[in-house]
Amino acid sequence: MSMQSLDPLYCPLSGRQLIEASAGTGKTYTIAILFLRLLIESRLTIDQILVVTFTDAATEELRGRIRNRVREALDLLRDVPQTKGDPLLQELMQKVEHRQQAQALLADALVRMDEASVFTIHGFCGRMLRDNAFDSRMPFDVEFITDETHLRHEIICDFWRVRSAELNQQQTRWLLFFW
Repeated sequence: MSMQSLDPLYCPLSGRQLIEASAGTGKTYTIAILFLRLLIESRLTIDQILVVTFTDAATEELRGRIRNRVREALDLLRDVPQTKGDPLLQELMQKVEHRQQAQALLADALVRMDEASVFTIHGFCGRMLRDNAFDSRMPFDVEFITDETHLRHEIICDFWRVRSAELNQQQTRWLLFFW
């Protein structure tokens, strides 16, 4: 499999696309541009687009960047003077054929940005389990645990409490010395 650079203005919006990149290479920037394309070219509404990432910080950054991109794109379509110009965003807006329809889509997206589905992986899974609790036979109040350290410690303590009752004095001294 060969690696090729991703052009967010021309990559397919359907099918599966794997975006693999190191830190600081523009993943958030690219996702925001792809989000705009889904709104404008595919005419999806804000609630039809799902963005999943790894960390809570990345989720909040993506929400903010997507909101800013939608606002900038709308300003470009409305010919509002820009204080800073992004060539890629300008190129995307120049490709728009139905400007008034795109303005309406972007204005709607901007108003409904709080409905955007931008989640961490565990946040998305938790939402799906809650939304489909009945069908999946899961409890309605399912809780995701992202750090199991305290559970592991509790299990280890329980294990040794049970096992230490069966130990003789020499084995007990050894256990206390090493644990």
